[in-house]
Amino acid sequence: MLLDGLRYTIIALLLLVIQFFFIQNINFSTWIQPMPYLYLLLILPFSMNRFLVLGIAFFMGFLLDSVGDTYGMHAASMVTLAFAKVNIDKRILDIDSIQLQGYNYLTPQYKGFRYYAVYTLLLIWLHHIVFSILNYFKFSAVLQIIGVSGLSTIFTFLFILLYATVAGRR
Repeated sequence: MLLDGLRYTIIALLLLVIQFFFIQNINFSTWIQPMPYLYLLLILPFSMNRFLVLGIAFFMGFLLDSVGDTYGMHAASMVTLAFAKVNIDKRILDIDSIQLQGYNYLTPQYKGFRYYAVYTLLLIWLHHIVFSILNYFKFSAVLQIIGVSGLSTIFTFLFILLYATVAGRR
């Protein structure tokens, strides 16, 4: 249990360092804002207390907001993502079947890549749509909100796949 907590702490710090020092300093465009730190919430085990998941999400969002001067946008969108993940895991996924196969979280090996991609893209898109709505905060920017959240979702998903591939080979 203690080693799992240490493992998730190291992953969180690594993802935050990648976000702070690399992703925020690369100018992709105004339409693309990848956020690979979402991977931490996706790999938290099903058995983790939902209030702890919400607390971790808020703390990561708070850290990002305090460094990036985003005034609560990361915290609100991370808590929304954590809330949605906990409820989707509980109501839609067959957690017992996943755990019987030896997984603590949804992986592409469970039901294939398509199932994993739909699950992950849906959660990432939800995070990005909340973040973009809070960022633009006007009705006249609906198309921009949809465009930014869509492109950012795709690039975040690609970064998550890249990170999972690199981290999985170790």
